[in-house]
Amino acid sequence: MFNKNDFKVFNDDTLSGRLELIRKDLDPKFEVLGQDLLQALEEEYHQKFFLKIAKHQRRTKNPPPDTWLAINQDKKGYKKTPHLEFGLWPDRYFITFSLLADIRGRVDYYPILKKYQSKIIAEGWGVSNDHTSSTLKKANDFEDVIAHYQKVKSSDLVIGFELLRDDPIVSDSDYDELLKDKFMELSKYLVLFNEEVAKK
Repeated sequence: MFNKNDFKVFNDDTLSGRLELIRKDLDPKFEVLGQDLLQALEEEYHQKFFLKIAKHQRRTKNPPPDTWLAINQDKKGYKKTPHLEFGLWPDRYFITFSLLADIRGRVDYYPILKKYQSKIIAEGWGVSNDHTSSTLKKANDFEDVIAHYQKVKSSDLVIGFELLRDDPIVSDSDYDELLKDKFMELSKYLVLFNEEVAKK
């Protein structure tokens, strides 16, 4: 389903042109993948999950620098809750678990992050304090990322995986299962963090 042509949507530098390409070429793939992921998540965890595909409706001038689908466990919306995303930057696919700056009950997540810090580092996930940046730091930087998240209220907490467009795997056009597997592997943190907060 996914292949190196996915990145061609970013060749159009106009707002209307890029949005049209995203809607035509990527959103149908997001819908198929999203429904597959919802089914897999609900079979794995026996809980309810909700899908949102980015529509970029607030953009009036500049084309979106990335595009994505998001899954969380709150039907009211995902941005103020822990959530998973799968999407594309012009040079990479990304799969992330995020706690954004304005998440509800932000301080409740600080001890949970500490609790799972060593596990996340051992698993080698990329980490970041900025969900609007395509670059993830190495897992070994996670302690600093957590500290920054606790100190700087405008910062995000991002954990994830990226697959660069020039990776040989992408050239071979056979990596759908890799993307799904990474998403499912990362999904345990969505469920764990929600369960931990519910105990408070």
